[in-house]
Amino acid sequence: MFITTIKALVYEYLCVIFFCVIFQIIMIKEEHKNGHRYSLNHFVWVYIFYIYITLVLICTGIGTIYEFTRYTKLHETISILTQFNLIPFNSISGGIMTHFANIIMFMPLGFLLPFIWRQFKSPWKVIGTALLFSMMIELSQLLNMRSTDIDDLIMNTIGAFLGWTIYSLFKKLFKDNHEKQFHNLDKATLSFLAHYEACFYLILSFAGVFFLYNPLLF
Repeated sequence: MFITTIKALVYEYLCVIFFCVIFQIIMIKEEHKNGHRYSLNHFVWVYIFYIYITLVLICTGIGTIYEFTRYTKLHETISILTQFNLIPFNSISGGIMTHFANIIMFMPLGFLLPFIWRQFKSPWKVIGTALLFSMMIELSQLLNMRSTDIDDLIMNTIGAFLGWTIYSLFKKLFKDNHEKQFHNLDKATLSFLAHYEACFYLILSFAGVFFLYNPLLF
């Protein structure tokens, strides 16, 4: 059982990083042309970011392309339409601990985005990115008989904002050291790929699991 779990974790992690690594190679080559060099610390934290994303996708149980055929029948299509909750705070009273867990789960995202990428110093960018990432997860869950709940979007976004708040406090304590280690690239001359590096990682990691991960193998 333990070995099977480890294999499943490694399998999903490889799915997460597959497209990301291809993108990373292209981005590094592009930045080298512009005279930019990434620090080792940057990529250490990027791969920690991958691990975090893997855990989020495992915990949320996103739908995959392998599960798409489950909804080819009419009654299953109708079932999809009943899995939406678009009324804010409608499900709060029924699962307080679940919503609290959603907040905790997205706090690292709100912390890591500005910690690794200075483009996310603004809380609005962190909130917007967390909202879109959470929306991808919620919509994909319609493919595997799970529900799409606006309360999850709200809680996830709150969690990301709290993570950004913790980062802001952290930055004030370790500002000089943090800037030297992780923000050594000139923002004004970054390529499009490098400027939106974090966003590409989120999209590509999701795509990797959606297209490559087959939950029926484990």
